[in-house]
Amino acid sequence: MSAFTAISSMIELAVIIFLIYGFYKEDKFIAFEQKVKMIIVVNYRRYKRKKRIEQMRKNREFKLVDGGRKGAERGSFHVA
Repeated sequence: MSAFTAISSMIELAVIIFLIYGFYKEDKFIAFEQKVKMIIVVNYRRYKRKKRIEQMRKNREFKLVDGGRKGAERGSFHVA
């Protein structure tokens, strides 16, 4: 028996045990599922908020560009 077969058998056994447990303790299992779902949703929202804030900070930075189409006047810069 290879390692892959052993691991897949263990995963199948765990799924069967979770199904049996789910039928006997349905209310606890549903509460567990909701708790896991909320953890995933909260972490996803935090991740998206963090990325949005980083993007806003990046967009607020001004970059100085020397010249332009017409060219900058003497001693001046164009803000892009």
